[in-house]
Amino acid sequence: MLTPSYYHIGIVVRNHEEAIEHYANLLDVKFTEPTDTVLCIENPATQQSENLKVVAAYSRSRPPYLELIQAGGNGIFSEKNADHILYFGIWESDLEGRIKKLTEQGIGIEALIRPACDKPATAVITAPDKMGVRMEYLSTSLRLATEAWVITGKYPL
Repeated sequence: MLTPSYYHIGIVVRNHEEAIEHYANLLDVKFTEPTDTVLCIENPATQQSENLKVVAAYSRSRPPYLELIQAGGNGIFSEKNADHILYFGIWESDLEGRIKKLTEQGIGIEALIRPACDKPATAVITAPDKMGVRMEYLSTSLRLATEAWVITGKYPL
């Protein structure tokens, strides 16, 4: 069986607890405990970056998972992007190669996500493509921790 690279749908929400309750009831699924990780979010177009506490939870179902992200900051996860699907998430084993390919294809990048501003990106969120859709390419280096989080409900330390 092939392991799919497409694995989640990201939605920015205004009220994280309310959204978890809503989707848990609507879809009859449980959610992980939320994480609250400080990440460096950079917009390459404006060359602005911010350290942001990103609060997120995943549905504990089968892929594609639903990822609910608390609105915050001034960038990609701000309230201006709340209340609709923000992106479709895909595992990527070669993030630098993906960035190069996106550039060659004329697809903009709205966010580079880093564990710290002086570290390499672990995720890339594209600008909307010609169909209006954003993609998130997430480094496969985070896959084991993310899958453990979904299975156990708690993010591994």
